[in-house]
Amino acid sequence: MKRFAPLMVVVLSASLFSLCAGIAHAQGRESGVSLSQPNYATPSNYSIAKPGELTMQINVWGNIKNPGRYEVSIATDLVQLVSYAGGPTEDAKLDEVKITRFIKTESGVSRAQFLVNLDDLYRVNESSLVLQPGDTIFLDRTNWSSIRDVLSIVTTVAVLTATVTTVVYNSRH
Repeated sequence: MKRFAPLMVVVLSASLFSLCAGIAHAQGRESGVSLSQPNYATPSNYSIAKPGELTMQINVWGNIKNPGRYEVSIATDLVQLVSYAGGPTEDAKLDEVKITRFIKTESGVSRAQFLVNLDDLYRVNESSLVLQPGDTIFLDRTNWSSIRDVLSIVTTVAVLTATVTTVVYNSRH
């Protein structure tokens, strides 16, 4: 049994490393941050306009390749902005893109939220693609991506449990 001990330590260490990496990856996806980008903690500001052009600032959050604050031409629509931001990630939920807009009224400022289905552009009303200064665009994750992350963690825990059980069983027999 002693000849298998170093092998079991290697297998156990690899399983533990895999579990930690899977949890870190899932937490990064939930926060909308890609852990593979070297500058993931720095804020991103982008200016995409011609000199002298009237611009507006829009925030793009969530499952987009380059989230951040964008200064774009006032003629920019939602589809163009998503394109400027590098497009959606593979886990983005395009059928419910959320636009949050603050509207000044006589009684103060109110917040309006509405959803746009970018999954089927032929059915989208053009007026719902129009952006206004200060809008915040949010692309959520698909439900499948969350389930996939949970299954990945459960699988890793199962492998780790099986490895520990095997080590304990073999050390006793």
